[in-house]
Amino acid sequence: MAIDKVGILDASWLHMETKDMPFHVSSVPIFKLPRGKKETFFEELKEHVASRAHLLKNYRVKKKNTPLNLDHPVWVEADEIDIDYHVRRHQLPKPGTMTQLEAAVAEIQELPLDLERPLWQYTLIEGLKGNRVGLLIKIHHSVIDGESGAAQLDVMFDTTRKPRPIENPGLVAQSKEPSNIALLAHAYARFMMQPIELIMKLPSFASAAGKVARIALDKNRVAKIAKAGPKTRFNRAISDKRSFAMASVPLADIKAIKKAAGVTLNDVVMAMCGDALRRFLDRTGDLPEETLTSAIPVSLRRGDQSGSDEMGTLVTSMICPLGTHISDPTERLQFVNQGSIEAKATVEAAKGAMIQQFNALGAPLAMRLASQAYGALRLADMHRPLANLIISNVAGPRHTIYLNGAEMLHYHPVSAVAHGQGLNITVQSYCDSLDFGFIGCKNLMPDLALLRDDLIAAFQTLKAIYVTSEELEEISGEMSSLPVHLNGTGRTNEKRAKMS
Repeated sequence: MAIDKVGILDASWLHMETKDMPFHVSSVPIFKLPRGKKETFFEELKEHVASRAHLLKNYRVKKKNTPLNLDHPVWVEADEIDIDYHVRRHQLPKPGTMTQLEAAVAEIQELPLDLERPLWQYTLIEGLKGNRVGLLIKIHHSVIDGESGAAQLDVMFDTTRKPRPIENPGLVAQSKEPSNIALLAHAYARFMMQPIELIMKLPSFASAAGKVARIALDKNRVAKIAKAGPKTRFNRAISDKRSFAMASVPLADIKAIKKAAGVTLNDVVMAMCGDALRRFLDRTGDLPEETLTSAIPVSLRRGDQSGSDEMGTLVTSMICPLGTHISDPTERLQFVNQGSIEAKATVEAAKGAMIQQFNALGAPLAMRLASQAYGALRLADMHRPLANLIISNVAGPRHTIYLNGAEMLHYHPVSAVAHGQGLNITVQSYCDSLDFGFIGCKNLMPDLALLRDDLIAAFQTLKAIYVTSEELEEISGEMSSLPVHLNGTGRTNEKRAKMS
């Protein structure tokens, strides 16, 4: 019997989760309801999700622990999918403002998923002004990352107002779960094979070590990429309370800034975040003299690993400076660009040494105890962070998405925070918009909406410097001419362009 073992990175999200630090990631698409759908939309949503849950592996499996937590868990088919647990509703009070929506998202995001069930949940947030609804889609990080999540949009939703027909096979025949004895035997065998696997990996280690050593010999490069971030108000131990804010900017404007400045799209996003953080911290006298740094997730997926049915996370991170110590926005943008180039070179050099599978008897229990102790002892308060926050930028669909005739207007990501990193900014493109999601520990960042407003001000500053009407027209023309090819299931045949 094949045993579907959870990889070490995916397992770490499960082992290190605590009440204060749940590791699910979410999104909150906002839909415009068709006329006459308000009363029936929730029941139709439940039917819709129930009819498509079988299409995605991470919707139909659950974890099974190895006895005594001697090894990482395995994925097994769920006996059933309780649609009343997985699809819920939340009613906003009148008048149904975006601020109320943000508060509702923060409140729902605080609640951990049931780790004994399939690791996902939908909450329809009703009562939003303008005949709109929000749909908070919560999925555990152990089964999804940004790239695979974007790929799943065309599976669960549609590219036309009329939903495509789906052949529902009913209950999928359950494969026999591995016994506890089989799991223990498999854990022991994997543990015994680990030295052999490491030996086979030695050529890659040696090659990566040589590349990293050449970088390390350049003291100027090391100084830029290896320095821990300064301490800020959000680099402390977190609580279980969350704050959330959203923002959207035109993608054409960002592309025009990128083109005029000769940098990447991600550089523009990071420079905007750096400017916003500088404004935000300077307002209260909390701005450090050193630059803040950000961990930027980098996908390790190959072309054949980018499909909608891919499970888990295939990412690493690079540490990039945000230029918060620089007042001039053009100098900051070039500083961020150079820092990104250095960080990308380091990550590329080290890829060969990255281990996606590693087995050590008792590792799950050790990781869980270490995570609980780190939070309980508030150790994050006692040291500088490796990076001050995470900024993630995911390329989303260029075509319009629909749910039972409702048009998706925006697609705001909602990520996770951790001890020592009480702030996360995640960005997802959708059609002609760049949608931001700011998530923070409420105890550390109760005024997150101010940071959102600072980001909009930072965007307007860069636009005023770099964008002319002629450049914007040219970029808009290029974007509107991009081809979008869909097959019968609604999946994009062309690989989505990476944000570069």
